Amino acid sequence: MVRRAISVSDHGIPLSRLLWYRKGEGALHKLTGEEFGRLVQGPLFQGLGKAVLHEIAPLLDVEQWSSRQVVMAPQSTCKRFYVLLQGRVKITRQNLETGRELTLFLLGPDDGFNIVSLLDGKRHEVVAVTLDPVIAVSAPIATWHDWLDLYPSLRNAMRHYIDQQMRQLSELATDLALHDTMARLAHLILRNYEESRVDPRRDLLHGLSHEELAHLIGTVRVVVNRLLKELREEGVIECQGGEMHVLNLQKLLHRAERELDQNRSPNLL
Repeated sequence: MVRRAISVSDHGIPLSRLLWYRKGEGALHKLTGEEFGRLVQGPLFQGLGKAVLHEIAPLLDVEQWSSRQVVMAPQSTCKRFYVLLQGRVKITRQNLETGRELTLFLLGPDDGFNIVSLLDGKRHEVVAVTLDPVIAVSAPIATWHDWLDLYPSLRNAMRHYIDQQMRQLSELATDLALHDTMARLAHLILRNYEESRVDPRRDLLHGLSHEELAHLIGTVRVVVNRLLKELREEGVIECQGGEMHVLNLQKLLHRAERELDQNRSPNLL
């Protein structure tokens, strides 16, 4: 095993307490200073003092997966809570009989996953799958519970993050129950546009296939193909090389509002 020495003292962690991560094939490496910097500057950890970080850092496992790997299956949801440093992960529910899939959450850097099991400690029937090469830190759920009891700043940051996730889940349920597929797609594009303007790392739709987009709005690929074609022909978006760009924000807003006003139930899929 080859070990590479690095310094992370600029981030307040002694050199003797460096983190490690396991690559998908099991090789062991030290966490780089850049990766550690991302961790401590993320919303869950940035409010913690250096003394607290000294206690938490050595207890975090940092793992790396390649694209399209299952990170967490239902039987392992009650074990660990993860925070992403790099890459995207989708949290999905699947119907094994029909093959239909619904993506509950599309997550990127600084996001945590396994929220439900963190709250109740029970198995959750979801699968976490990487969409890019991913690096994430994790610890046992029991350890996170200890930290949340001990550190008020971490507890407050986690509460705020859980609030955001629950609101997102509520919006998904509302979209699926009340809005047609064009409205759902428009909402998805708008949310991504708003988030990526604040933080370019939050452009979570970039490079996604039409099938993955379909999973995000509860429909199928052929429907997404048709809807994107309509938006392109109207000059609302442009799709090139697997990337989607908003050309006319006002038209996109108008299209979303128009679909809601018309409330055309026959198009619900």
